[in-house]
Amino acid sequence: MAVGLAACGSSSSGGSPAASASPASASPAAPTQRIATDNPIAMDELISVGKKPACAVNADSKNSPQIADHLDGITDLGPRVSGTLFNIDALAKCKPDVIVVDVQTPAVLNTVGKIGKVVAWVGPNPPINPDGTAGSTWRNWLHAAADPVGATAQANTVIATVDLREGALRGMLQGRQLATVDARSTSSYMVVNKYLPLSWAYVRDLGIKNYQTTAANYEEPGCLDEKKPEACYSKELSMETLPALSGVDAILVQTRAVTSADVDVFKVNPLFANLPAVKSGHLSVATAYTDTGPIGISFLFDKVADAFHVKEFHAALKGGGRAHLVVDSAANKLCWSVSPSPGTSKPDGTIKIAAGGSTVKLADKATFTPAETDSQTSPPTVFSTGCAAVAPKVAQALVASPASAKLTAVGGSGSLAPGAASVVVG
Repeated sequence: MAVGLAACGSSSSGGSPAASASPASASPAAPTQRIATDNPIAMDELISVGKKPACAVNADSKNSPQIADHLDGITDLGPRVSGTLFNIDALAKCKPDVIVVDVQTPAVLNTVGKIGKVVAWVGPNPPINPDGTAGSTWRNWLHAAADPVGATAQANTVIATVDLREGALRGMLQGRQLATVDARSTSSYMVVNKYLPLSWAYVRDLGIKNYQTTAANYEEPGCLDEKKPEACYSKELSMETLPALSGVDAILVQTRAVTSADVDVFKVNPLFANLPAVKSGHLSVATAYTDTGPIGISFLFDKVADAFHVKEFHAALKGGGRAHLVVDSAANKLCWSVSPSPGTSKPDGTIKIAAGGSTVKLADKATFTPAETDSQTSPPTVFSTGCAAVAPKVAQALVASPASAKLTAVGGSGSLAPGAASVVVG
């Protein structure tokens, strides 16, 4: 169970996508290329880089809820078919040029390969860097789907957009502890270790500490091994063990394995309802957080922000700059991440915000550094990040009326919009 569930998305999700080939080796694809895929994470990734598949397995809102708004124009090939992954007749009717699959079984690849060029999309979970550390799972998986269809540059643009958001969220949430609880029945649950793709995204990218149970509660001995990281769910645990989560700051609940009636019973169980994080409302619930393409990562970060009661805003600045802000109105704290137009050699270091009738200077001489990322853009995307205490009326004005606020940085200014900038290119 530990590894088998590690990269599952919705109930249709298959295995684990691979670390990609070097972006430099990717070859451009024809503009009219038709793409098919059997995996919702790959479907998410292809949509995000502007290579929406012509057809896909389980391309419906029930099986792929996080990308439901992007499914128009994708022919649903139905559920996976044992032995071939696809309904072969339906796949042939789609006439794909490229078929992205998360399996390496020769018989399957040969069968599917008679219809179109096959891109095998399976590999390490998590990816391991040359120095032995775990790399960014979702970034590597994005390139695994994007590079073979000629969308390397688009993938890097998507990554830079998420990097901008992460800079502000990390400033606000770094060091806080989060538990992801997978409800299995009305009276049992599992938790994730930190290397599962969904948890590794908030651990690695946002600096959040992941709650993990004891080694005895995992199936595989490597689930807590830093030298040989494994992506794991725990064994199924009884509700009597929930008090161990009393010290966490927030909780995500995943409900894919149970009915809505079961979820209701689970949530009112006193052992769950009396956890400090639950009593304070630091809780987010979703069917699944496991489809970790860029759209899915954005959904995950939305739910993380909700669980920690922080509000996010983004702004497009005059001159091509961009910004992301995170506000905790209870703590009167604001964190920012600002990026100039790519290639700007000497961005303006002053950052200030006007809201609630006040203008607050956030930074006189902001320092800009390249993003900490596995896949750098060219020219490098640089960011200035930081946090500051603000007056209550400023924090409240930002939350109440962001469009009337004005952020000035990197030589331009812009009004704020709620939420995060879209990760979809085009």
